[in-house]
Order: sequence, then structure tokens, then C-alpha cells
Amino acid sequence: MKNLLRLALAASAAVTALAFTGSAWAVYQPRLIVTSATNGANKPTVVILEHLQTPDDDPTLKDTIYAPPGYQAKLTQPAGTTMGQVQATVILRQGGNATATVTGQVVADSPTNWVPQSTACTGTATHEAVWRLNVTIAGTPLQIPIFVDHSAGPEAAFSSVKIQFCLQGPIGTPAGAQLLDAFFDIDDVFTSPANSADRVWRAVMTPYMQGSPNPNPAMTVESQSVVPGRVSLSTKTKKLKRGVVQISGRLLVDGKGVGGVKISFYRVPNLNKPFASVKTKANGQFVLRRKFKKKTLLLAITPTEPILARDLGACPLTALPGVPQGCKTATMAFIAASVVIASPRKKH
Repeated sequence: MKNLLRLALAASAAVTALAFTGSAWAVYQPRLIVTSATNGANKPTVVILEHLQTPDDDPTLKDTIYAPPGYQAKLTQPAGTTMGQVQATVILRQGGNATATVTGQVVADSPTNWVPQSTACTGTATHEAVWRLNVTIAGTPLQIPIFVDHSAGPEAAFSSVKIQFCLQGPIGTPAGAQLLDAFFDIDDVFTSPANSADRVWRAVMTPYMQGSPNPNPAMTVESQSVVPGRVSLSTKTKKLKRGVVQISGRLLVDGKGVGGVKISFYRVPNLNKPFASVKTKANGQFVLRRKFKKKTLLLAITPTEPILARDLGACPLTALPGVPQGCKTATMAFIAASVVIASPRKKH
């Protein structure tokens, strides 16, 4: 299941589509979106981290993401280990505000290779781990370091892992590239908490001063993202006449049915395009009927293009102290998948 889910994510254009507008800045309300590929208690999981903002937001200088208490994290991957994929959308401020899609890899690196950048970004020379984003923007290869540590001191009271990165742009980047959406998955690092309670991730984000390479700490803001503790997509099949197979099931999040979610069905191993889809009813249930010539392995999955994310309105937790703008945005995201074997009746 884990390999099928990873293939489905890789096959999708996972970054969120945005309606790009003009370049008037002076607002700043970016969003953190966190998705766990596995929500079960005490289970190793791929974690998908997303930073999302609009063209009207001031450019981001620094993003600090905090994993909630209870997560276990392995930060000892050898340098050179590929840990995941990154996809992003940037707006080219010196290219007529055109947008560009960026793809690349997340690779473990040695913290000793990034001491000057670490000091400038985090105020600390070394960290437990560095994850390097290898991307190319406007034809120019770039490496963006992400500094990672187990939380310590006062921060350990509300988090288990601290993830920090700093960005350039639009000043000093190819074609004046400014980040709109960055989406990267991290494998073989996180294990979910031992309970099934919802997990609230936090991000503290600081923008640049408008039209300047200087930070604007007064506009620092928090965003929160809820990873549900329980997510399930159950399925069952029934053989009907003339080769038709009925596939039914239910989508549950924290024990409650979720309506209006599109469930896509892929023929394994062809995960580039679904052959059918159906929306869940208000109680989370769905029914799909399709004709099959032979026994077929299917993957049923919730949206990955983009990953299903919902704005929650109010932040579920009190904002962290020392964040001037408080918590402005909150999201919830999840993925659910199920393997289905569609087997038609045998002809007599």
C-alpha cells in the first residue's frame, strides 16, 4: 500500500492550483498544509509539507515548522540519501509575473556543508540534520537547505521536531522568482504519535519588507495544520451480472463520514490517469459500478491533485507567544486509499 500511495503521489501534479493576480503586496497570510500518508497510531509515515501563499502576499523570508508532540523522528540519514520529491510554483517578478513550475529532489546532506547559511538563517551554526532541496529555476540550478532538529528547551513543550528554512526572492533570484507554493514529501523520518488524537502542526513565517531584502519581523504570522488522527477508506465488492462489479465503501475522518470528496480509481500499475471516479455522499458512502473483463487490481484514493485541504477558519490552538500577528490561517488535510480487487463473475 505504501509503495502504491507513493506512486500515486508522484504521478499527480500535487501542488495547488492558484488564480494568479497582480503584484500588489503588503499582505501576508501564508498557509501551512501538512498531510500524513498514514494516520494510524505509532505508524511510520510519509509526511507531506506544503507552504502556500498567493501572489498578493509579501515574499517569505523564513519558515519555521513545528511537528506536534508525540512524533518520533529519525534524523540520521547518510548524506546523499534521497528522502523525497519537491514540487513548487514560483512567480517571476522580473518575467512579467509569469508563473513557473519547479520540480526536484529532497536529499540528505551534511550539516557541516552549510554552516554559514545555517548561521544566517537560524542563528545556530550546526543542526542535527540538513535536507537539501535540489531545484532549477529559470534554467539556474539552486540548492535550498532545510535545517532540522529535535525540539529542545521551551519549544519541546509544544513540539517534537523543528524544521527551518530561509528563502530568497524576488530580490537576488533568477528572473525575480518568488515562492508561491512549495510541496515536498519526507520519507523514512517520521513515526506518528502513539494515540489517535488529531495532531496540530504549526508554522511561524516571516516576510521580507516590501520591495526590500530586509526582514519584516512585525508581520510574522502563525499558521496551523491539522492532521486527523483517524482516516479510513473502506471498500468492498459485489459481483453483478454481465461482468459488472459493484464497488462500495465509506470515507471516515475521526469516525465521521465526509461528503463531497471525489474518490478516484486507478488500474494498477497505471497510476497516471484514473479510469473512473465517484463522489462520496454526505455520510461518506459511495457506490461505483463498472464492467471488467478479468480480475483487476485497483487503487481507490482521495484527491492528490491537489491533496484535499480545507480551510478551518479559526486556529484550533492558541497562537504561540511572541508572534506579532498571531495565528491567521488553519487547514486540515488528509489522504486515504484502499486496494480493491475487482473480480467479475466467471462465464459458464
